[in-house]
Amino acid sequence: MRIDPTRPTNRSDQRNQSEQGTQVIQVLLLFRWASLAPALIVWLISPAAAPLTGWMLLALATITAIISLRHRTLNRWLQQKPWLLSIDLALSAAAIALTDGVISAFYFHALSPILAAAFFFKIRGGLTTALAFTPLYISAVLLARQQPTTVVPTSIELYLGLTQLFTVYLIAVIFGYSARLLETLRQQTERLSRTSQELIQSNAELEHMNQQLRLIQSLTLSLQSAVEPVEMQQVLLKGLVEEMGYHTAAVALNDGDGALVGWMLRRRNDAEAYSAAQEMTLDLQKAEESPVGRAVRTQRFSSAGVQTPPTGEAALDGWLHFERAYVAAPLHLRGNLIGVLLVETEELAAPSDAKLTPLALVANHASVALGSLRLCIERTQRLASEEVRNRIAADIHDSVSQQLFGLAYGLNACNQLLEQHPEATAQVKAQLANLEPLAFAALHQMRSAVLGLAPGGLDGRRLIAGLRKHMASLCVGRTVAFDVYVTPTFDRWPLALRHELLLIAQEGVANIARHANACHARLEIAEHNGAVVVYIEDDGVGFDPAQATIVDGVGLDGIRRRVERLGGRFSHEACPGAGVRLHIDIPLPRPAMAR
Repeated sequence: MRIDPTRPTNRSDQRNQSEQGTQVIQVLLLFRWASLAPALIVWLISPAAAPLTGWMLLALATITAIISLRHRTLNRWLQQKPWLLSIDLALSAAAIALTDGVISAFYFHALSPILAAAFFFKIRGGLTTALAFTPLYISAVLLARQQPTTVVPTSIELYLGLTQLFTVYLIAVIFGYSARLLETLRQQTERLSRTSQELIQSNAELEHMNQQLRLIQSLTLSLQSAVEPVEMQQVLLKGLVEEMGYHTAAVALNDGDGALVGWMLRRRNDAEAYSAAQEMTLDLQKAEESPVGRAVRTQRFSSAGVQTPPTGEAALDGWLHFERAYVAAPLHLRGNLIGVLLVETEELAAPSDAKLTPLALVANHASVALGSLRLCIERTQRLASEEVRNRIAADIHDSVSQQLFGLAYGLNACNQLLEQHPEATAQVKAQLANLEPLAFAALHQMRSAVLGLAPGGLDGRRLIAGLRKHMASLCVGRTVAFDVYVTPTFDRWPLALRHELLLIAQEGVANIARHANACHARLEIAEHNGAVVVYIEDDGVGFDPAQATIVDGVGLDGIRRRVERLGGRFSHEACPGAGVRLHIDIPLPRPAMAR
């Protein structure tokens, strides 16, 4: 709407204009009373010589008194009907006509309507009134010359008449222009006042927006520091409720199959956000006409009043339980639906778009943060799966396949030997004895691969349980007291290193079970001076290192190769009848981080 700058736009401006009008009227009334002073002086000096002056003075004083008492009403009438000034002009002209014409003591009183017109109607009103007064003034002067009391020479009378008329027009122009300047100044003052108020209001809005932007920045930094979707949801809801002042906020994530799951909600008086039951899911195809469904379908904010259920699912709507107007904000990243954000406002009706600007900024940041985290998790899972597959493929290719090939080749040789030399039973037994370690090694490798693929990954607890089970499966018919210790920092080491330690430990356990004939065994995995330290020892029969037969890639040789591949050192202590002790040092990568 366009605002006319010449008109007051609020009560304050109207009050100021009314006060200014009252001051102008007071000045005009003061001039009107003062203009009667010359006539009063003339009548006091010679009342007998100017009898009409006294009567006119009384009449005009009475009229001025009435105007003074009723000036508000008369001023309102004058604003509506400017022609009322003609009555005042006629009375002034009559006073001049009855009291000596150009030398009349009421000439100054005749200027009152001219001043009033100039003040109220500016230059145009003043000149119009002066033009209307001119014929009245000339007529009054001519009528006064016909009275026998007039003794002023004609030349002087003409000079005074012209001077007085010039004064009338001069007053109309000067005071009309001054009134116009005052009106312009008043308008400029009002405009400056309005501009100042608008600037103050804009400054307050900018300050509020700046505060919201600071809150959004703080919320964004908190979102970026979160490492799990649940943690990020909690940070988002806390920022919306505590920092941005919304009454209630809820968020749900897309499961990738067209449903919203993982609902989480926080209200103003809650200490922390709480999650809905796992069975509370929202099928977006069934909820297309709900505010949440519209927001997802149109990818735009959807506002609704308290009477409109947000999801259309009775259980979920009852859990949300919005008591005010709310907004459903879809969370999208590169066209992919990440989730939906629901925010309950302080209003009963749907909020305007201007009030949703901060929420839109938060929704955009939340979309990027949650979407980026989801992409990182998916990429990490994909890379981890590829790493596991590649590792298992390498292990099978490097060890299991070679061992199986050796088994197949050796069994084929035994079969041919029995066919060609049935009496060579001793040679076949010896050959089979040599093939047995290869079979066990292949078994250990396959078990390691299966354990590495098991759900939940590889941690210290699973490692201990797996090694104990491995020892029990190998020591059938006899019992070995097996002590296992794994440092708690094992879970934070790289996955590849943990897998290699598993293979080393399994090979050490297999050696004890097959060869040591021990009653007690101990395995320890610890961290010391930035390195992984592994101890494997038993109280079995031991062996003579000088006479031991080492099979490449199997037993102690397999352990040594793995340790050297990891950049570590391997040593063993063995003596017939005194058991075996293995000592392994492997440098720990820096920084030691969990996968």
